[in-house]
Amino acid sequence: MTTTTPSTDQTAPTDRGGAVRLEGIGKKYGNFTAVHPLDLTVPQGSFFALLGASGCGKTTTLRMIAGLEVPTSGSVHLGDEDVTALPPYRRPVNTVFQSYALFPHLDIYENVAFGLRRRGIKSVKKQVADMLDLVQLGDYARRKPHQLSGGQQQRVAVARALINRPKVLLLDEPLGALDLKLRRQMQLELKRIQTEVGITFVHVTHDQEEAMTMADTVAVMNAGRVEQLGAPEDLYETPRSTFVANFLGTSNLIPGTVDDATPDGDVALTSRGTRLVVPAARCAVPPRAGGALLLGVRPEKVSLVPVEDEARIPEGRNRVRGRITDSSFIGVSTQYVLDAPCCGRFEVYAQNIERDARLTPGAEVVAHWNPAHGFGLDAEQDIDAGVATAGSEGDVA
Repeated sequence: MTTTTPSTDQTAPTDRGGAVRLEGIGKKYGNFTAVHPLDLTVPQGSFFALLGASGCGKTTTLRMIAGLEVPTSGSVHLGDEDVTALPPYRRPVNTVFQSYALFPHLDIYENVAFGLRRRGIKSVKKQVADMLDLVQLGDYARRKPHQLSGGQQQRVAVARALINRPKVLLLDEPLGALDLKLRRQMQLELKRIQTEVGITFVHVTHDQEEAMTMADTVAVMNAGRVEQLGAPEDLYETPRSTFVANFLGTSNLIPGTVDDATPDGDVALTSRGTRLVVPAARCAVPPRAGGALLLGVRPEKVSLVPVEDEARIPEGRNRVRGRITDSSFIGVSTQYVLDAPCCGRFEVYAQNIERDARLTPGAEVVAHWNPAHGFGLDAEQDIDAGVATAGSEGDVA
């Protein structure tokens, strides 16, 4: 898998046998660049997600794959075929949109059979039955769309698209119209369906949890470029930019000055009198003594104790002192906000296993974590990049 963008260094070799291969693909609307030229390969049989906030270029990229948008530059390959000049109906892809676009006057059976009948296939009974069984709607074949729930209608839309056996199924915010509980159920359903049929899925979404739950590989897009590409766990654990660190969940980013560093060891840095350590292997840029570095750590990786219990913290852990300014009980965890001299706002998510009654607003505390859970980022970046766009909905590009 590869992507070529100015903001990241992706050096993996291009898989020319991939189901989808974009080479220098870009799109402009007058003077506005919706998608800067990029190279991207989606492996055959994978579940691939284009993730980003409104206007980042993810939907435009999907529409160029589908043939619904003509690229300004570059080419689109499906398998070994260059399809850049082919109209949508001649491309071996099908698209599922947020609006299910089911035919209200046809029952579920006929909605699914529609594509086959349009191609002149006479015997459709077994194919339709198999597809309805795949999406677990075999008992609903003779119902009309309005008699089904939103999640069931979306499964019908998926079945109708898959019955044509496309090489690639494109999904454009397919779960956006569903409520939270149903959306989470459908995430698991879509992943199950993709695994069973083995067809390549390319999924566009603004929902970080949705992308990370379903996708084998995620491309995080920002301002028409791919910020970072990789497995969900890799993106979350070792983000390569402040945008990815802030857009995927929450990160504490602490600016500091590097005291000393070894290429294969630890990087020691100081932030307003606080000494911290991060592994050099988890730094997105080569750290150098005297240089600036942002040390990042996720809130759930951090533990919290009252300052009077600091002596109980094991040796070798990073420590940040602060004062609790706010706390929120959200069931599975309590989320604390600290005012810390080294970085201002610092967040800690503590599981509600054995809650310490002393951890209340106004308490002086010590936040501590294993240095191996931190990551280092280029301090030249905007420390707040991605914060305002995290959780944004919709898409215009």
